[in-house]
Amino acid sequence: MLEKYLRLITGGRDKTVTPLPAGIETFLDNPGHETRAAAKATLQRFLGRQPILDDSSRIVGYELKIRSGVLSPEELTEGARQQTQHEMLVIGVIDLAFQKALGTKLTFISLSPAMLDNPLVNELPAKNIVVAICPEKADIEELVERCRELTARGIQIALEDFEYRPELNPLLELCRYVRINTRQYDALQLSEQAVALLKMHGPTLIATQVETEEAFEAYCKLSFSLFQGYYFTRLQPAAPHRIDSNRMRVMELLNLVINRADILALEEKVKLDAALSYRLLNYINSPANGLQHQIQSIGHAITLIGYDQLYRWLTLLMFASGKADERSRSLLKNALVRGRFCESLGKTRLRPAELGGLFIAGIFSLLDALLNIPMGDALTRLNLPKSVVDALVRREGIYAPYLQLAIACENFDQDTIARYSSDCGLDADAVNVAHVNALIWSEQIEV
Repeated sequence: MLEKYLRLITGGRDKTVTPLPAGIETFLDNPGHETRAAAKATLQRFLGRQPILDDSSRIVGYELKIRSGVLSPEELTEGARQQTQHEMLVIGVIDLAFQKALGTKLTFISLSPAMLDNPLVNELPAKNIVVAICPEKADIEELVERCRELTARGIQIALEDFEYRPELNPLLELCRYVRINTRQYDALQLSEQAVALLKMHGPTLIATQVETEEAFEAYCKLSFSLFQGYYFTRLQPAAPHRIDSNRMRVMELLNLVINRADILALEEKVKLDAALSYRLLNYINSPANGLQHQIQSIGHAITLIGYDQLYRWLTLLMFASGKADERSRSLLKNALVRGRFCESLGKTRLRPAELGGLFIAGIFSLLDALLNIPMGDALTRLNLPKSVVDALVRREGIYAPYLQLAIACENFDQDTIARYSSDCGLDADAVNVAHVNALIWSEQIEV
Protein backbone atom coordinates (compact mmCIF):
# COMPACT_ATOMS: atom_id res chain seq x y z
CA MET A 1 0.00 0.00 0.00
CA LEU A 2 1.01 3.61 -0.54
CA GLU A 3 1.27 4.37 3.17
CA LYS A 4 3.67 1.45 3.65
CA TYR A 5 6.24 2.72 1.20
CA LEU A 6 5.77 6.31 2.29
CA ARG A 7 6.64 5.25 5.85
CA LEU A 8 9.77 3.53 4.61
CA ILE A 9 10.81 6.51 2.53
CA THR A 10 10.03 9.30 4.94
CA GLY A 11 11.30 7.43 7.98
CA GLY A 12 14.85 7.03 9.25
CA ARG A 13 17.60 6.11 6.86
CA ASP A 14 18.89 2.57 6.93
CA LYS A 15 22.52 2.64 7.98
CA THR A 16 23.11 -1.04 7.23
CA VAL A 17 24.73 -2.24 4.05
CA THR A 18 24.54 -5.56 2.30
CA PRO A 19 27.78 -7.44 2.95
CA LEU A 20 29.57 -9.29 0.23
CA PRO A 21 27.89 -12.67 -0.26
CA ALA A 22 28.92 -15.21 2.37
CA GLY A 23 31.02 -17.77 0.58
CA ILE A 24 32.81 -15.44 -1.79
CA GLU A 25 35.90 -15.26 0.40
CA THR A 26 36.00 -19.04 0.88
CA PHE A 27 35.66 -19.45 -2.85
CA LEU A 28 38.28 -16.84 -3.67
CA ASP A 29 40.81 -18.08 -1.13
CA ASN A 30 40.57 -21.70 -2.19
CA PRO A 31 44.10 -22.45 -3.43
CA GLY A 32 42.75 -25.04 -5.82
CA HIS A 33 40.80 -22.49 -7.77
CA GLU A 34 42.87 -21.53 -10.77
CA THR A 35 41.32 -18.12 -11.35
CA ARG A 36 40.95 -16.86 -7.79
CA ALA A 37 43.09 -13.78 -8.50
CA ALA A 38 40.95 -12.99 -11.51
CA ALA A 39 37.84 -13.59 -9.43
CA LYS A 40 38.94 -10.94 -6.95
CA ALA A 41 39.47 -8.56 -9.85
CA THR A 42 35.97 -9.40 -11.06
CA LEU A 43 34.56 -8.07 -7.81
CA GLN A 44 35.63 -4.67 -9.10
CA ARG A 45 33.20 -4.96 -11.98
CA PHE A 46 29.95 -3.09 -11.84
CA LEU A 47 26.59 -4.76 -11.43
CA GLY A 48 23.83 -3.77 -13.82
CA ARG A 49 20.12 -4.45 -13.70
CA GLN A 50 17.30 -4.18 -16.17
CA PRO A 51 13.61 -4.70 -15.45
CA ILE A 52 11.46 -7.21 -17.34
CA LEU A 53 7.83 -6.18 -17.83
CA ASP A 54 4.63 -7.85 -18.96
CA ASP A 55 2.21 -6.57 -21.58
CA SER A 56 0.59 -4.21 -19.05
CA SER A 57 4.02 -2.70 -18.22
CA ARG A 58 4.15 -4.32 -14.78
CA ILE A 59 7.65 -5.28 -13.59
CA VAL A 60 7.77 -9.07 -13.21
CA GLY A 61 11.51 -9.50 -12.75
CA TYR A 62 15.03 -8.24 -13.31
CA GLU A 63 18.05 -9.32 -15.26
CA LEU A 64 21.29 -9.01 -13.32
CA LYS A 65 24.51 -8.83 -15.24
CA ILE A 66 28.21 -8.06 -15.07
CA ARG A 67 29.23 -7.05 -18.55
CA SER A 68 32.04 -9.18 -19.98
CA GLY A 69 35.26 -7.88 -21.44
CA VAL A 70 35.65 -5.07 -18.90
CA LEU A 71 38.19 -4.75 -16.09
CA SER A 72 39.54 -8.26 -16.60
CA PRO A 73 43.24 -9.15 -16.45
CA GLU A 74 44.52 -9.14 -20.01
CA GLU A 75 46.54 -12.30 -19.52
CA LEU A 76 43.38 -14.37 -19.11
CA THR A 77 41.74 -16.00 -22.08
CA GLU A 78 38.23 -14.98 -23.05
CA GLY A 79 36.96 -18.31 -21.72
CA ALA A 80 38.62 -17.78 -18.34
CA ARG A 81 37.28 -14.23 -18.09
CA GLN A 82 33.79 -15.43 -18.89
CA GLN A 83 34.00 -18.27 -16.36
CA THR A 84 35.16 -15.92 -13.64
CA GLN A 85 32.42 -13.43 -14.45
CA HIS A 86 29.71 -16.10 -14.40
CA GLU A 87 30.99 -17.61 -11.15
CA MET A 88 30.82 -14.25 -9.43
CA LEU A 89 27.32 -13.66 -10.75
CA VAL A 90 26.11 -17.06 -9.50
CA ILE A 91 27.73 -16.57 -6.08
CA GLY A 92 26.03 -13.21 -5.77
CA VAL A 93 22.61 -14.63 -6.62
CA ILE A 94 23.09 -17.52 -4.18
CA ASP A 95 23.51 -15.26 -1.18
CA LEU A 96 22.25 -11.76 -1.95
CA ALA A 97 19.50 -10.65 0.40
CA PHE A 98 17.34 -9.34 -2.44
CA GLN A 99 16.27 -12.90 -3.23
CA LYS A 100 13.95 -12.67 -0.25
CA ALA A 101 13.00 -9.10 -1.03
CA LEU A 102 12.07 -9.86 -4.64
CA GLY A 103 9.29 -12.18 -3.51
CA THR A 104 7.55 -13.55 -6.59
CA LYS A 105 9.64 -11.55 -9.05
CA LEU A 106 11.98 -13.40 -11.38
CA THR A 107 15.77 -13.07 -11.42
CA PHE A 108 17.37 -13.67 -14.82
CA ILE A 109 21.08 -14.42 -15.19
CA SER A 110 22.86 -15.33 -18.42
CA LEU A 111 25.37 -18.20 -18.21
CA SER A 112 27.42 -20.09 -20.76
CA PRO A 113 26.48 -23.76 -21.41
CA ALA A 114 29.85 -24.77 -19.91
CA MET A 115 28.97 -22.98 -16.68
CA LEU A 116 26.00 -25.29 -16.14
CA ASP A 117 28.42 -28.05 -15.11
CA ASN A 118 30.00 -25.85 -12.44
CA PRO A 119 29.11 -27.09 -8.92
CA LEU A 120 28.14 -23.54 -7.98
CA VAL A 121 25.07 -23.77 -10.20
CA ASN A 122 23.71 -26.54 -8.00
CA GLU A 123 23.64 -24.06 -5.10
CA LEU A 124 21.33 -21.60 -6.86
CA PRO A 125 18.02 -21.09 -5.06
CA ALA A 126 15.35 -22.88 -7.04
CA LYS A 127 12.60 -20.32 -6.53
CA ASN A 128 12.14 -17.74 -9.30
CA ILE A 129 15.63 -18.12 -10.79
CA VAL A 130 15.84 -18.14 -14.58
CA VAL A 131 19.12 -19.23 -16.17
CA ALA A 132 19.45 -17.93 -19.73
CA ILE A 133 21.79 -19.80 -22.09
CA CYS A 134 22.82 -19.58 -25.73
CA PRO A 135 22.91 -23.12 -27.22
CA GLU A 136 24.80 -22.31 -30.41
CA LYS A 137 28.22 -23.58 -29.27
CA ALA A 138 27.07 -26.51 -27.18
CA ASP A 139 26.39 -30.21 -27.63
CA ILE A 140 22.59 -30.19 -27.74
CA GLU A 141 22.14 -33.68 -26.26
CA GLU A 142 24.39 -32.91 -23.29
CA LEU A 143 22.73 -29.53 -22.83
CA VAL A 144 19.27 -31.11 -22.84
CA GLU A 145 20.32 -33.54 -20.12
CA ARG A 146 21.78 -30.83 -17.91
CA CYS A 147 18.77 -28.58 -18.40
CA ARG A 148 16.51 -31.48 -17.48
CA GLU A 149 18.39 -31.83 -14.19
CA LEU A 150 18.09 -28.12 -13.44
CA THR A 151 14.38 -27.93 -14.24
CA ALA A 152 13.80 -30.93 -11.99
CA ARG A 153 15.24 -28.81 -9.17
CA GLY A 154 12.85 -25.97 -10.00
CA ILE A 155 15.29 -23.70 -11.85
CA GLN A 156 13.74 -22.26 -14.98
CA ILE A 157 15.61 -22.15 -18.28
CA ALA A 158 15.57 -19.48 -20.96
CA LEU A 159 17.18 -19.66 -24.39
CA GLU A 160 18.65 -16.54 -25.96
CA ASP A 161 20.74 -15.27 -28.88
CA PHE A 162 19.89 -18.10 -31.22
CA GLU A 163 17.95 -18.67 -34.41
CA TYR A 164 15.20 -21.26 -34.36
CA ARG A 165 15.87 -24.59 -36.04
CA PRO A 166 14.04 -27.92 -35.57
CA GLU A 167 16.98 -29.73 -33.89
CA LEU A 168 16.55 -27.36 -30.94
CA ASN A 169 13.03 -28.66 -30.24
CA PRO A 170 14.05 -31.05 -27.41
CA LEU A 171 15.74 -28.13 -25.66
CA LEU A 172 12.84 -25.77 -26.31
CA GLU A 173 10.45 -28.26 -24.74
CA LEU A 174 12.34 -27.87 -21.45
CA CYS A 175 12.57 -24.10 -21.59
CA ARG A 176 10.15 -21.73 -19.92
CA TYR A 177 11.29 -18.62 -21.79
CA VAL A 178 12.88 -17.61 -25.07
CA ARG A 179 14.57 -14.20 -25.26
CA ILE A 180 14.93 -12.62 -28.67
CA ASN A 181 17.10 -9.59 -29.33
CA THR A 182 14.75 -7.56 -31.48
CA ARG A 183 17.59 -5.58 -33.00
CA GLN A 184 18.94 -8.68 -34.72
CA TYR A 185 15.94 -9.12 -37.00
CA ASP A 186 13.79 -7.07 -39.33
CA ALA A 187 10.00 -7.20 -38.92
CA LEU A 188 9.51 -10.19 -41.25
CA GLN A 189 12.33 -12.23 -39.68
CA LEU A 190 11.06 -11.44 -36.19
CA SER A 191 7.58 -12.58 -37.15
CA GLU A 192 8.96 -15.83 -38.57
CA GLN A 193 10.92 -16.50 -35.39
CA ALA A 194 7.88 -15.81 -33.22
CA VAL A 195 5.58 -18.05 -35.29
CA ALA A 196 8.07 -20.95 -35.24
CA LEU A 197 8.51 -20.72 -31.49
CA LEU A 198 4.81 -20.34 -30.73
CA LYS A 199 4.19 -23.63 -32.51
CA MET A 200 6.07 -25.26 -29.65
CA HIS A 201 3.12 -24.36 -27.36
CA GLY A 202 5.48 -23.82 -24.47
CA PRO A 203 8.05 -21.06 -24.18
CA THR A 204 7.03 -17.55 -23.21
CA LEU A 205 8.55 -15.07 -25.66
CA ILE A 206 10.59 -12.16 -24.29
CA ALA A 207 11.49 -9.23 -26.53
CA THR A 208 14.72 -7.51 -25.51
CA GLN A 209 16.07 -4.10 -26.54
CA VAL A 210 12.58 -2.59 -26.45
CA GLU A 211 13.19 1.15 -26.25
CA THR A 212 10.12 2.83 -27.77
CA GLU A 213 6.37 2.66 -27.27
CA GLU A 214 5.91 1.86 -30.95
CA ALA A 215 8.23 -1.14 -30.68
CA PHE A 216 6.43 -2.36 -27.56
CA GLU A 217 3.06 -2.22 -29.32
CA ALA A 218 4.44 -3.98 -32.39
CA TYR A 219 5.94 -6.83 -30.36
CA CYS A 220 2.70 -7.25 -28.44
CA LYS A 221 0.98 -7.92 -31.78
CA LEU A 222 3.63 -10.54 -32.54
CA SER A 223 2.58 -12.45 -29.39
CA PHE A 224 5.54 -11.50 -27.22
CA SER A 225 4.46 -11.68 -23.57
CA LEU A 226 7.39 -10.08 -21.74
CA PHE A 227 9.56 -7.09 -22.60
CA GLN A 228 13.01 -5.95 -21.58
CA GLY A 229 14.04 -2.35 -22.11
CA TYR A 230 13.29 1.15 -20.95
CA TYR A 231 10.42 2.04 -23.27
CA PHE A 232 8.22 2.71 -20.23
CA THR A 233 10.50 5.54 -19.09
CA ARG A 234 10.22 7.41 -22.41
CA LEU A 235 7.73 10.05 -23.48
CA GLN A 236 4.72 8.85 -25.49
CA PRO A 237 4.28 11.38 -28.31
CA ALA A 238 0.90 10.02 -29.37
CA ALA A 239 -0.56 9.97 -25.84
CA PRO A 240 -1.99 12.94 -23.91
CA HIS A 241 -0.22 14.43 -20.93
CA ARG A 242 -1.04 12.99 -17.52
CA ILE A 243 -1.39 16.13 -15.40
CA ASP A 244 -4.74 15.76 -13.67
CA SER A 245 -6.27 17.78 -10.85
CA ASN A 246 -4.87 15.45 -8.19
CA ARG A 247 -1.30 15.89 -9.39
CA MET A 248 -1.78 19.64 -9.78
CA ARG A 249 -2.84 19.85 -6.13
CA VAL A 250 0.20 17.84 -5.06
CA MET A 251 2.42 20.19 -7.07
CA GLU A 252 0.87 23.20 -5.35
CA LEU A 253 1.54 21.64 -1.96
CA LEU A 254 5.11 20.81 -2.94
CA ASN A 255 5.72 24.45 -3.77
CA LEU A 256 4.23 25.57 -0.48
CA VAL A 257 6.37 23.10 1.46
CA ILE A 258 9.63 24.01 -0.27
CA ASN A 259 8.91 27.68 0.53
CA ARG A 260 8.24 26.75 4.17
CA ALA A 261 4.70 28.08 4.03
CA ASP A 262 2.79 28.61 7.25
CA ILE A 263 1.25 25.44 8.72
CA LEU A 264 -2.23 26.98 8.54
CA ALA A 265 -1.82 27.62 4.80
CA LEU A 266 -0.74 24.01 4.26
CA GLU A 267 -3.63 22.74 6.36
CA GLU A 268 -6.17 24.71 4.34
CA LYS A 269 -4.76 23.37 1.05
CA VAL A 270 -4.79 19.74 2.26
CA LYS A 271 -8.36 20.08 3.53
CA LEU A 272 -9.53 20.86 -0.01
CA ASP A 273 -8.83 17.23 -0.95
CA ALA A 274 -10.65 14.68 1.20
CA ALA A 275 -8.63 11.75 -0.17
CA LEU A 276 -5.35 13.56 0.51
CA SER A 277 -6.46 14.39 4.07
CA TYR A 278 -7.36 10.75 4.67
CA ARG A 279 -4.02 9.50 3.34
CA LEU A 280 -2.06 11.94 5.47
CA LEU A 281 -3.92 11.05 8.67
CA ASN A 282 -3.71 7.34 7.87
CA TYR A 283 0.03 7.64 7.38
CA ILE A 284 0.58 9.56 10.61
CA ASN A 285 -1.67 7.25 12.66
CA SER A 286 -0.10 4.03 11.35
CA PRO A 287 1.39 1.73 14.04
CA ALA A 288 4.82 2.03 12.42
CA ASN A 289 5.05 5.64 13.60
CA GLY A 290 4.59 4.57 17.22
CA LEU A 291 2.40 7.47 18.31
CA GLN A 292 0.62 7.10 21.66
CA HIS A 293 -2.51 8.98 20.59
CA GLN A 294 -4.26 9.21 17.25
CA ILE A 295 -3.98 12.52 15.43
CA GLN A 296 -7.23 14.11 14.29
CA SER A 297 -6.02 17.52 13.13
CA ILE A 298 -4.39 18.03 9.72
CA GLY A 299 -2.32 20.88 11.13
CA HIS A 300 -1.07 18.72 13.99
CA ALA A 301 -0.22 15.95 11.53
CA ILE A 302 1.82 18.31 9.32
CA THR A 303 3.64 19.63 12.38
CA LEU A 304 4.58 16.10 13.44
CA ILE A 305 5.86 15.12 10.00
CA GLY A 306 7.93 18.24 9.47
CA TYR A 307 8.66 19.96 6.17
CA ASP A 308 11.35 17.55 4.94
CA GLN A 309 9.36 14.36 5.42
CA LEU A 310 6.20 15.97 4.10
CA TYR A 311 8.12 16.98 0.96
CA ARG A 312 9.25 13.40 0.37
CA TRP A 313 5.75 12.10 1.02
CA LEU A 314 4.29 14.49 -1.54
CA THR A 315 7.03 13.72 -4.06
CA LEU A 316 6.06 10.07 -4.14
CA LEU A 317 2.39 10.94 -4.05
CA MET A 318 2.99 12.49 -7.49
CA PHE A 319 3.49 8.98 -8.88
CA ALA A 320 0.69 7.40 -6.85
CA SER A 321 -1.92 10.08 -7.66
CA GLY A 322 -4.14 10.05 -10.69
CA LYS A 323 -4.97 6.90 -12.60
CA ALA A 324 -3.47 3.86 -10.85
CA ASP A 325 -1.98 2.09 -13.88
CA GLU A 326 0.85 -0.43 -14.02
CA ARG A 327 3.06 1.86 -16.07
CA SER A 328 3.01 4.50 -13.33
CA ARG A 329 3.75 1.84 -10.71
CA SER A 330 6.74 0.63 -12.71
CA LEU A 331 7.96 4.20 -13.13
CA LEU A 332 7.68 4.71 -9.38
CA LYS A 333 9.56 1.48 -8.69
CA ASN A 334 12.38 2.56 -10.99
CA ALA A 335 12.34 6.07 -9.53
CA LEU A 336 12.57 4.63 -6.00
CA VAL A 337 15.71 2.70 -6.93
CA ARG A 338 17.25 5.79 -8.54
CA GLY A 339 16.44 8.04 -5.59
CA ARG A 340 17.68 5.64 -2.94
CA PHE A 341 20.74 4.69 -5.00
CA CYS A 342 21.74 8.32 -5.57
CA GLU A 343 21.21 9.24 -1.94
CA SER A 344 23.26 6.25 -0.71
CA LEU A 345 26.13 7.10 -3.04
CA GLY A 346 26.23 10.71 -1.85
CA LYS A 347 26.27 10.00 1.90
CA THR A 348 30.03 10.09 2.21
CA ARG A 349 30.58 12.95 -0.24
CA LEU A 350 27.84 15.51 0.30
CA ARG A 351 26.69 17.52 3.29
CA PRO A 352 23.60 16.21 5.12
CA ALA A 353 21.59 19.21 3.97
CA GLU A 354 22.30 18.28 0.33
CA LEU A 355 21.24 14.62 0.51
CA GLY A 356 17.52 15.35 0.40
CA GLY A 357 17.97 17.12 -2.92
CA LEU A 358 19.87 14.12 -4.25
CA PHE A 359 16.97 11.82 -3.42
CA ILE A 360 14.52 14.23 -5.09
CA ALA A 361 16.72 14.44 -8.21
CA GLY A 362 16.65 10.64 -8.49
CA ILE A 363 12.89 10.40 -8.00
CA PHE A 364 12.04 13.31 -10.33
CA SER A 365 14.36 12.08 -13.09
CA LEU A 366 11.32 10.16 -14.39
CA LEU A 367 8.83 12.99 -13.91
CA ASP A 368 8.73 13.71 -17.65
CA ALA A 369 7.69 10.12 -18.40
CA LEU A 370 5.13 10.15 -15.58
CA LEU A 371 3.43 13.35 -16.80
CA ASN A 372 4.24 12.67 -20.48
CA ILE A 373 5.61 16.16 -21.06
CA PRO A 374 9.21 17.36 -21.61
CA MET A 375 11.25 17.65 -18.42
CA GLY A 376 11.66 21.41 -18.74
CA ASP A 377 7.88 21.89 -18.96
CA ALA A 378 7.29 19.54 -16.02
CA LEU A 379 9.70 21.44 -13.80
CA THR A 380 8.26 24.86 -14.56
CA ARG A 381 5.29 23.84 -12.38
CA LEU A 382 7.56 23.12 -9.41
CA ASN A 383 9.73 25.50 -7.45
CA LEU A 384 12.68 23.13 -7.14
CA PRO A 385 16.17 24.10 -5.98
CA LYS A 386 18.52 25.14 -8.78
CA SER A 387 20.86 22.22 -8.00
CA VAL A 388 18.04 19.74 -8.65
CA VAL A 389 16.94 21.51 -11.85
CA ASP A 390 20.52 21.62 -13.14
CA ALA A 391 20.83 17.86 -12.68
CA LEU A 392 17.46 17.04 -14.26
CA VAL A 393 17.52 19.40 -17.24
CA ARG A 394 21.18 20.00 -18.03
CA ARG A 395 22.88 17.06 -16.27
CA GLU A 396 25.10 19.59 -14.49
CA GLY A 397 25.97 20.42 -10.90
CA ILE A 398 26.69 18.45 -7.75
CA TYR A 399 23.89 15.91 -8.26
CA ALA A 400 24.52 15.13 -11.94
CA PRO A 401 27.30 12.51 -11.55
CA TYR A 402 25.21 10.46 -9.11
CA LEU A 403 22.15 10.58 -11.36
CA GLN A 404 24.20 9.67 -14.43
CA LEU A 405 25.73 6.78 -12.49
CA ALA A 406 22.29 5.45 -11.51
CA ILE A 407 21.07 5.60 -15.11
CA ALA A 408 24.24 3.92 -16.43
CA CYS A 409 23.74 1.00 -14.01
CA GLU A 410 20.32 0.43 -15.57
CA ASN A 411 21.83 0.26 -19.06
CA PHE A 412 24.88 -1.95 -18.31
CA ASP A 413 27.00 0.95 -19.56
CA GLN A 414 30.29 0.00 -17.93
CA ASP A 415 32.39 2.81 -19.41
CA THR A 416 29.95 5.46 -18.18
CA ILE A 417 29.66 3.77 -14.79
CA ALA A 418 33.44 3.77 -14.40
CA ARG A 419 33.63 7.43 -15.43
CA TYR A 420 31.01 8.72 -13.01
CA SER A 421 32.11 6.42 -10.22
CA SER A 422 35.51 8.05 -10.50
CA ASP A 423 33.90 11.51 -10.51
CA CYS A 424 32.03 10.59 -7.32
CA GLY A 425 35.12 9.07 -5.69
CA LEU A 426 33.56 5.59 -5.48
CA ASP A 427 34.88 2.14 -6.29
CA ALA A 428 32.91 -0.78 -7.73
CA ASP A 429 32.29 -2.38 -4.34
CA ALA A 430 30.64 0.78 -2.99
CA VAL A 431 28.55 1.22 -6.14
CA ASN A 432 27.42 -2.42 -6.21
CA VAL A 433 26.48 -2.48 -2.52
CA ALA A 434 24.48 0.74 -2.92
CA HIS A 435 22.82 -0.62 -6.06
CA VAL A 436 21.78 -3.91 -4.45
CA ASN A 437 20.59 -2.18 -1.27
CA ALA A 438 18.49 0.26 -3.31
CA LEU A 439 16.89 -2.61 -5.19
CA ILE A 440 16.21 -4.50 -1.94
CA TRP A 441 14.75 -1.39 -0.34
CA SER A 442 12.47 -0.63 -3.28
CA GLU A 443 11.21 -4.21 -3.47
CA GLN A 444 10.16 -4.14 0.16
CA ILE A 445 7.67 -1.46 -0.83
CA GLU A 446 4.28 -2.43 -2.23
CA VAL A 447 3.48 -0.12 -5.11
